[in-house]
Amino acid sequence: MNDTPHLTGHGPLLQEEFKLLVESVKDYAIFMLDPEGRIVSWNEGARRIKGYQAEDIIGHHFSRFYPEEDVRAGRPQAELKVAASAGRMEDEGWRVRKDGSRFWANVIISAVRNSRGELIGFSKISRDMTQRKRMEEELLAARLSAENSSRELEAFAYSVAHDLRSPLRALDGFSKVLLVRYADRLDEEGKDFLQRVRENSVQMGRLIDDLLALSRVTRGIMHRERVDLSAMVSEIAARLRNVSPERSAEFAIAQGLWAEGDPGLLRLALENLLGNAWKYTSKHPSARIEFGAERKAGRTVYFVRDDGAGFDMAFAKMLFKPFNRLHRTTEFEGTGIGLATVQRVISRHGGQIGAEGQVERGATFYFTLWEEIDEEADFAGGGQSSRRKAHLDVAQGQWDRQ
Repeated sequence: MNDTPHLTGHGPLLQEEFKLLVESVKDYAIFMLDPEGRIVSWNEGARRIKGYQAEDIIGHHFSRFYPEEDVRAGRPQAELKVAASAGRMEDEGWRVRKDGSRFWANVIISAVRNSRGELIGFSKISRDMTQRKRMEEELLAARLSAENSSRELEAFAYSVAHDLRSPLRALDGFSKVLLVRYADRLDEEGKDFLQRVRENSVQMGRLIDDLLALSRVTRGIMHRERVDLSAMVSEIAARLRNVSPERSAEFAIAQGLWAEGDPGLLRLALENLLGNAWKYTSKHPSARIEFGAERKAGRTVYFVRDDGAGFDMAFAKMLFKPFNRLHRTTEFEGTGIGLATVQRVISRHGGQIGAEGQVERGATFYFTLWEEIDEEADFAGGGQSSRRKAHLDVAQGQWDRQ
């Protein structure tokens, strides 16, 4: 028959070899349909996947591979119509074997036409993707379970932190009363003990506030809009100056830096980063704090840089972990929550954060928003001769150098 599909320009021997090749394929169901959707050929892969012998299925309509609900909805005919119109149709969905069991299939139906352009049938290729589908469902279930557990844990932490406020305020209040009303009955050691109780209750209050802020960062709904980061940093810098007007500190703020993000969360992150820079430059007679951005490998990398106390890169893994601090509270006050909060904010914005520092020579914190850092980017700067590979390791919170 002249309209039978064949390999144009090749002899009968090659066509026969091709037919044998298709029939022997075991991982894919490959068969032909006539224009009405009846099966006209069958290969070994089709037998293995669908369970039918060739003599049992040839001549039957291919709709018997579809679940009843899909047949009632007219899905088989609709797919043939799409393939005839567009030339090709690809789909994934549940299909039915001879024994009635279901499997998840990736299906490609292609229209077959003769030399005059007339539709003479369809080729159909199916692959059993059930294992992949089940793995995806298991991963989704595990992710949803982890998210639920995380929300429950965060809600518990929020509740506990909130409930700690009342007894903490009572502890501070009664300690103050003792110092004021009973000062004449206390010796210097007793007064010192009470003063330490008050100082620790204040520190505990700060820790609770930071924990609540960290919980809100994780739990809150994000509102994405265009944010003027330069203006935001200028406002934060002005407030820091007002707190300590006696300090000799210079702010170098790049203008015109905008980003897409949640204004409240981005302000919280920048307040923590700039607040850290302000704090860790406080023991130097003068300070310079810089906010800017660089284009590296097609990405925008924002940074906050200072020339203060810095840190030893050997301990950089601790930076973004809650409650970990690289300086004693007697040197610089703090709770060890600030940078963990910043990391959460940046992560929720689809970005990454990292840092570099040297002891007493300052620190630089880098972050991106809504995009990943290219491993080939050279964030340390330098000429071609000093070019080095750098990438952000969010899990460890540090810059890895190679």
